[in-house]
Amino acid sequence: MRFLAKKTCFCLLFLTFFYTKNTFGQEGKISISKDPKIDKLLTFQKEINKETDNDNRLKIQIFNGNLRNAEKVKLKFEAKYKDIPTNIKFETPNYKVWIGNFRTSLEAERYLIEVKETFPNAFIFTPPKKKKKK
Repeated sequence: MRFLAKKTCFCLLFLTFFYTKNTFGQEGKISISKDPKIDKLLTFQKEINKETDNDNRLKIQIFNGNLRNAEKVKLKFEAKYKDIPTNIKFETPNYKVWIGNFRTSLEAERYLIEVKETFPNAFIFTPPKKKKKK
């Protein structure tokens, strides 16, 4: 590098530090105003989320059979996939291993592709709705 280029770079660097030393930030107050309709929307969303039953979301079934094998499959699955909720359901006369609580079919299909490598009989379904007692 030439001497003149070094001198120019040094001068620019010095001037940059000199001017940034003398700069000041802006001072002031911030006031935030929100529309009262936002609070109504938030309470409405909370009510909807309370009414939404997680058991009626999409699930993947990876096993259907007796209890001993269902527990083995559940442990095998939980060892490999720690982030997906797993449970065993009893529907006469078989035990079923269900995984996940997927909101959309796209999300469920992504997991299904990954799960089918280990559990080739896996499939997506929506559990039957529970009847509410009066």
